[in-house]
Amino acid sequence: MAMKVLPLQPNDHRSIRKVADELRIFEGISHPHLVQIYGVEIHNDEMLMFMEYCDEGTLESLATSTETGLPEEIVRKYTRQLLEAVHCLHDHGIVHRDIKGANIFLTEEGNVLKLGDFGCAVRLRGHQTEVGELGGIVGTHAYMAPEIFQSSEGHGRAADVWSVACVVIEMLTGKRPWPEYDSSVQIMFRVGMGQSPSVPSSLSEEGHDFLAACFVHDRKNRATVAQLLDHTFVKVDTGEDCTSLPLFSHPPFVPYMKLLSNS
Repeated sequence: MAMKVLPLQPNDHRSIRKVADELRIFEGISHPHLVQIYGVEIHNDEMLMFMEYCDEGTLESLATSTETGLPEEIVRKYTRQLLEAVHCLHDHGIVHRDIKGANIFLTEEGNVLKLGDFGCAVRLRGHQTEVGELGGIVGTHAYMAPEIFQSSEGHGRAADVWSVACVVIEMLTGKRPWPEYDSSVQIMFRVGMGQSPSVPSSLSEEGHDFLAACFVHDRKNRATVAQLLDHTFVKVDTGEDCTSLPLFSHPPFVPYMKLLSNS
């Protein structure tokens, strides 16, 4: 179990309410690729949040520790796990709104990915609604969908899809999207002009097609998570019947994090 300590100001009812809302959103939701939140306690000027412990650090740390990014076969595996986590949230009417490598955690020797940090997450008013329900700029600019800061109609589940694609870029390159820009204003300008993060030329045709389905500026035409889960890019061998090649070939897979530590 892990514990997150949140400092409180005297009579800080706003922070307490925010955490209570976060816990309420995820009450009764359990998924192998979501960090489990167990509860909170308040002691004097601190709030203690108890959650599942992920012992291999963050996906951001793993990706940035490489010079050229993660191998595509590992990116495919992690992308599928991330999509399964987001699909669970969307199925419960929840939009994460801050999907990025720093909010994704690894466990089981780096073989299992878990999406966490739900501070920006919100439950949609209508369970089946796809777009236009949420207003305000939230999240991290480099991973942010265009409709979050462009559209007066708000945003919905489709914003998470754009962010998932940004995480794929982060894994492939070892850098956050738009690494050439230091300013959030520059990033928002580029996205507002209809641009998307650069995609490595070495990526497979399936990978390019997957990202093209995500980086669609009109959110109404952007792929859904359910559609992406059926994409060949994430049709990795999970032991079930599938037409793709096994993700890891013999000899048995050595966890990539251990390979990094031994290099």
